[in-house]
Amino acid sequence: MGRFKKGLVLGGILGAGLMWLNATVKGKEYRAKILAHLDPLYNELKESIKKLEGPTREMWDALVERAVEEYAAKKEMAMDMKNNLIKELQKKWDNLEKEIRNG
Repeated sequence: MGRFKKGLVLGGILGAGLMWLNATVKGKEYRAKILAHLDPLYNELKESIKKLEGPTREMWDALVERAVEEYAAKKEMAMDMKNNLIKELQKKWDNLEKEIRNG
């Protein structure tokens, strides 16, 4: 299978997953559960990363993964929810970086 076809298939799967999260009742419930965990954890991580000198994206990603692993173990979180929480937190780096630079 060529790169284009692989990309097309992967895009279709990703699109179907996003539609499921936004269109079905279960998807909306799942998304709400992730968001309920996201904000408190993000605020805690944000304070931790601000204490580090010269934080980088790699530092943020490592901090997120470690914190979510511990958090997920405490909350007995399912693997897919844990992975989605990691992805959502890692996406927040760009805004956080601007906030850190602007003081």
